[in-house]
Amino acid sequence: MARGRLVLFSAAERRFCEPLLASFAARHPAVEVEFLFGISTALDTRHRSGEGRRADLIWSSAMDLQMALVAEGDALPHGVDHSLPGTFAYRDLALATTCEPLFTVSREGDAPAGVPAEIAALVSADPARFAGRVALPDIEANGLGFLAMLRWSLTEPRFEAMAAALAAAKPRLSGSAPALVSAAADGARLTLHVLGAYARRAVLAHRGLSLAPSASPPLGVSRVALIPRGAGNPDAARSFLAHLVSEQGQAALGACGLFPILAPEAEAVAPIPIDDGLAPLLDPAARRSLLARWRQAVGRND
Repeated sequence: MARGRLVLFSAAERRFCEPLLASFAARHPAVEVEFLFGISTALDTRHRSGEGRRADLIWSSAMDLQMALVAEGDALPHGVDHSLPGTFAYRDLALATTCEPLFTVSREGDAPAGVPAEIAALVSADPARFAGRVALPDIEANGLGFLAMLRWSLTEPRFEAMAAALAAAKPRLSGSAPALVSAAADGARLTLHVLGAYARRAVLAHRGLSLAPSASPPLGVSRVALIPRGAGNPDAARSFLAHLVSEQGQAALGACGLFPILAPEAEAVAPIPIDDGLAPLLDPAARRSLLARWRQAVGRND
């Protein structure tokens, strides 16, 4: 039986994870979880630097950063039995635990604004209306924001048109999901790439906000978990990972509002799989190209 201290690096805030932590504690009372929350890019930087507490398990929605660790050989085989669909598991090294939609939070009623073509058409039709009132993740600080924009840049034919429209709107940048929600509440007419759990809470809490409709399903991102090679307590990490993808753990993730994969009411999304098809998202040239284009769009040209 696993025991001792488990150091968990999590890009999900603890206050949204209490049902999950309680269900794990009930099954594994001999394991003490040290829960360390951080923005995904900061967690990745902290892990790579080796400074401070070493992670036993890294659980993050920045799928590309997680899979880069796997590609670099920094993931232990986990040996966890599971019933996840194949596109949510990568060999014996990483598991996706959720599949969460990314929404555009809108003050534009029923105007479609879920994908680049729709966003470009809406913003370009009335630039003055959106000037200074579009909020985006700061993709230099937010790994999930980078991933979502990179995916769009590689798959959406109207990405450049959207980038030009956003550049003209002089968007507001936010480093985290809570900051994006604050921007939406403070008057942004469009707030892009808001994680489903945050987006739904924002719509319930603030009059005038809605989830923008779209002709296409929302991009689905997963919170990927892996056991790094430097883990001090890999047995406890395996136990937590096994719980995350178990029937009980998936139910607890649902109670957290974190979109479990195995839920029968799982959201209709266009998921990013964690298979070898993720390679284009790890390509350094593609990442540099996006960063240069994005800096130009937001006026950060230094």
